[in-house]
Amino acid sequence: MRNSHAAYLLGFLLIVPFTLAAQEHALTLHDCIVIALGESPKLEASRFDIRAAAEEIRAAQAMTWPKLTGTATGEMFSGESTSTFQLVNAIDSGVGPNPRNQVNLAGIGIFGARLQYPIFSDGSIFGFNDAPAIAAKRAQKDALAWTAHLTREEVIDRITQTFLATVSARNRVPSIERRVTLLEQAVAITREELARGLLLPIDLKVVTEQLNGAQSLSKVIHQQAVAGSLELARLLGLPSASDVRLVSTLPEPPEPPSAVQLLGTSLNQHPLLEVQRANVDKAKQDYRLESFRLYPSVSLIGSGHYLSDFEHNAHVYIGAITVSVPIFDFGAQLATVRAKRAQYFAEQARLGSVADDVTNDVVKIYDQIAVLSEFILTLQGEIAKLDRDARVAASEQQQGVKPLLPSIDAELHLLGKRDDLNVLETSRLLHYSALQKATGGTWNWLP
Repeated sequence: MRNSHAAYLLGFLLIVPFTLAAQEHALTLHDCIVIALGESPKLEASRFDIRAAAEEIRAAQAMTWPKLTGTATGEMFSGESTSTFQLVNAIDSGVGPNPRNQVNLAGIGIFGARLQYPIFSDGSIFGFNDAPAIAAKRAQKDALAWTAHLTREEVIDRITQTFLATVSARNRVPSIERRVTLLEQAVAITREELARGLLLPIDLKVVTEQLNGAQSLSKVIHQQAVAGSLELARLLGLPSASDVRLVSTLPEPPEPPSAVQLLGTSLNQHPLLEVQRANVDKAKQDYRLESFRLYPSVSLIGSGHYLSDFEHNAHVYIGAITVSVPIFDFGAQLATVRAKRAQYFAEQARLGSVADDVTNDVVKIYDQIAVLSEFILTLQGEIAKLDRDARVAASEQQQGVKPLLPSIDAELHLLGKRDDLNVLETSRLLHYSALQKATGGTWNWLP
């Protein structure tokens, strides 16, 4: 408990500076992750789940130790002493109950204590061995602890996606606004040249549709930036979206990790596999528990009672060893044992399936990153050429060699490609975040 309080205090001291910094300067992705990990309801719920599982282990352990129960009873009664034999004898004799045993009104106090010690029960031997019930609870706690690791990676991935989408949307706003301005100029020029008979009506229709599309895209990007700020404010525990100040640059993509490392030694430490191993252990202990219930159980019982009517006293002490032997139950317990054994084998088989699924997820993300990197490289070459063409067109337009419309078209084409590059680079970063989540944190791009 002291370690738990110390951990919470340390986490609070680490989170507070970042939370205060959120209202003073622009936050990086690292800052957002640190704050979100401290504010996440999912992680808080995981911590309580683990604490509850630890208490269940203690409860299961306590069930294997002696149990002492005390009782105190006060009784007021009247009538005659009766028993089955006495009543039958009285009826046979025709005289009724013996009037000498008649009590008009009396009071009595009964005080007792009962001790029960399961010597051998459900695989527990005097409570000194690792009984199946206790081992099953411990396996359940291990599964929850490893699930908390997965939850942490989910929180990191969510805050990363929101951060990257928000910063990307904010960075795209100037570009799309510039495209809207250029298209408005292009529409005005096209109308003038159409009026002079230099262009066709289809030319005006095309450029007008481009303007409408750019205006719609501008609204969408603005709303995306606003929605991202609102979500970040909630994830970071900030009072409003206006308090979300972010850096304007996206983080650099990491070096691609070694596939041999991710799918080799690191795969054996994946939290999903650890969770499944804990599930296998729990299923094994459940199977052992039901198997032990086919055996006799032995309990030590001791009890003592003290009776008093406040004038006369009496007491009785009882000590006994009880052996319960399961003899016949129409095969119910045997069927339960077979069911638990089948579940144990199923969890063992599922362990291999989990490893296959993790490997498949990592390989698919690798392929997606490779495809995106190739597209980005191709797009960067195209942008370099378009930038040159746009500069030449602008120079020629300033010199009066060419009209304004070709220069606008060249700049629009360049802005569109740069916008595509921004989207692809953001998508690649999101895939790296997904790769960290798929590896369960065994490979860390983000803290």
